[in-house]
Amino acid sequence: MHTIRKILAIGYSVRHIVCSGSRAGYEMYAADAFGDMDTKRCAKRHFLLNPLQLHADIKLLKAEINEVDGIIIGSGFERADFGFLTVEDRNRKILGNAPELTKEVANKTWLSARLDDLGIRHPLAYTGREIAEGEEKTKHFHYPVVAKPAYGGGGTANFFCTTEKELIRCAKQLPDFLFQEYIKGTPVSVSLISTKREAVSVSVNEQLIGLNSLCTPGPFTYCGNISPFVGKFSVSERMCEIAAELTQELGLVGSNGVDFVVTDDEPFVIEVNPRFQGSLDTVELSTGLNLVDAHVNAVKRGILIERVEARRYAAKAILFATHDGMVIENLDRDGIVDIPEKGRIIRRGEPIATGIGIGDSRGSALADAMRHVDTLQSGIHINGRSRNNRIFVKP
Repeated sequence: MHTIRKILAIGYSVRHIVCSGSRAGYEMYAADAFGDMDTKRCAKRHFLLNPLQLHADIKLLKAEINEVDGIIIGSGFERADFGFLTVEDRNRKILGNAPELTKEVANKTWLSARLDDLGIRHPLAYTGREIAEGEEKTKHFHYPVVAKPAYGGGGTANFFCTTEKELIRCAKQLPDFLFQEYIKGTPVSVSLISTKREAVSVSVNEQLIGLNSLCTPGPFTYCGNISPFVGKFSVSERMCEIAAELTQELGLVGSNGVDFVVTDDEPFVIEVNPRFQGSLDTVELSTGLNLVDAHVNAVKRGILIERVEARRYAAKAILFATHDGMVIENLDRDGIVDIPEKGRIIRRGEPIATGIGIGDSRGSALADAMRHVDTLQSGIHINGRSRNNRIFVKP
């Protein structure tokens, strides 16, 4: 059997994967667009990727890929072309879903049609092209309607269309976007580990979306998690059943996630993440599992973990920049992860760092995370501007 000791994690941001793998005893290597201090601490080597040409840059990693035993592909690479690797290397080294399957499942338009086929409840959705070719479809919606790109995570490019006229205009301008019924409720995700034969739900997690207190750049921007989700047990169990069924139907292996919105005790599937999710931090802190190790065992050995119960609550809260600036103090402190190096330029709307909290209730865990976020806001002014993000000065 192909032994896995050295793992290269590739993604837009891979700190959570690299540090988890390091804790499990793997020799981790990292390639992402941030190069955070804690990523570099946990990785034997770090390769900085240009965020404007992520997919092109991975071809430069061919020599490094040849030196490791496995590759974990993270967010931002759902459509990446790994054709520069031989078929044998792709099959042997990619720890998770094949790139072709990842690309298919991550396509929100494709997934919407597949959910229809499977009879799984999800929001009504049409592409911009479908609306432009048949404007009567706009009559099927209640407003507002959510517009989102077919590919991409984090919700930063999503926006509302509040009227039929606006929807038609946007659909014509954005034919490849998906225009989706807005479901008002609680955003939730289910984290799973799967083999080719079965799947087990590891945790149901509340998602933090668009919080003003974290200076998110838009109403749909992902800004953290709380694990476990506090809701009716029957609803959580139903989401776990749907997520496991869907994961198996799609043929996904390893660590995957299914996003829902829960309203009136009814879960709607929003999307599927065929890769590690941002909830890794809170899931591990809440359950005590190591998800990278569970992922490798499921993918390479077909070994599935037993279902676990949450031991405590855990929260993560991602703080975003309110303006362009430079990090001018050391942020390496307890309760902070995704730590930028002093001197890094961060643009308005980009993440600065993440607060982590634990507690014996949802409220205490979130309060602990926000207390750590508050430490990021303290101590240094920004030339008399906003109270927020005082760790910056204008360049």
